[in-house]
Amino acid sequence: MQLPSPIDSVDTKTGETQTVEIQTVETEGEAAAPQGAGEAERAPPRSSASARRTAPARIIATRFDVILVGVAALVASAVGRAVAPALPGSRAGIGGLISGVEQLAGFSTQFMAVLGVSTCVRLLLTTLDAPSRSYRSLAILTTTAGLPMVISASSRHLATGWLIALVGISAALALVAARPALGAPQSRAAGLMLLTVTLGSLVSAFGRLLALYASQEVEAELFGLARGIATAGLFIDALSVFLAAIWVARRWRFGLGLVGSLASLAAFLVWIAVQGESLDGQAWPRFLGRALSSLTAHPDPFVSPGLRYFVEIYALFVAAVTLCLRRPVGVGEALCFALLARVSGDVPSCALMLMLASLCAVRASLQPVRPHEAVSHALGRRASLEVVAATR
Repeated sequence: MQLPSPIDSVDTKTGETQTVEIQTVETEGEAAAPQGAGEAERAPPRSSASARRTAPARIIATRFDVILVGVAALVASAVGRAVAPALPGSRAGIGGLISGVEQLAGFSTQFMAVLGVSTCVRLLLTTLDAPSRSYRSLAILTTTAGLPMVISASSRHLATGWLIALVGISAALALVAARPALGAPQSRAAGLMLLTVTLGSLVSAFGRLLALYASQEVEAELFGLARGIATAGLFIDALSVFLAAIWVARRWRFGLGLVGSLASLAAFLVWIAVQGESLDGQAWPRFLGRALSSLTAHPDPFVSPGLRYFVEIYALFVAAVTLCLRRPVGVGEALCFALLARVSGDVPSCALMLMLASLCAVRASLQPVRPHEAVSHALGRRASLEVVAATR
């Protein structure tokens, strides 16, 4: 029985099993060939499947950097924005702890800024393969203009005009990145989050700018209008957190229980904080209330403080969960950065988070869609925010 030679045509189909069988047959054919032949052995052509196997190695290397930035951003948000401002005055005799926490907050913020800027450049180079010419042009322009502002803000305070420019730059990158993200089925959740967070960032930034002008000019009516705008920004903020929680709940079987447990934990912490503020309780409830109050933005909206506290702490919980999700590639990281950047585009670190979220969303849109990664119901209905691409 004559064995097939390496150059014989073999009818192949998609699948890893057929690829392994073809390579085995070709190896046996080469072993049966005459040893005295003077022709050089020709290596089999590289298949498209083997070419695709090299892509995940590059993606994993970039994903590690992105996850490291996400962890640093979570630590900087929790320690720098909540714990460090709440410790002074909460209890006597903790001067050493206050000094140590302030140093940790400064280091984590600087570490996040430096690592975030370098990762942002790497993600920009990765997403330049996007087919949208407008995205490529605006992404290069906004990134090269926004990153120097973030670096400068890490060492000194920026003027109001520069902060307004940073809001516009980060929002422009997010809007232009939402188009390719919404066009790909696996990254539509990230694109929707970008639109929601960007809208909230612009509304809240305008409210804070109006409140600053009203405070300088002593205009009570304008300050009331600023609080109304801040209320609208808070509702948009809550909508973005709700969308991210829905995405997490649909990722696996116990996702709904997880987001429900996190919501219960957040509500319990908010109840302790509100009780500590109202009754002037012990050190721990008072510290928790001051920490949650430090997380919220100003001016104060026309809602109860408990709702504001719940949105802030629940957003941190959901952001930590989305960072742990691997599939679809890049979507979890984009949602994490978007949640950390919500309605705070005039803060340089939050503007950097929004830029990272935009680049991660575009990177997710460039990934191939695999049928087994689709999230479906048992009855065949597709999950929300996810569309399964048609395959042959």
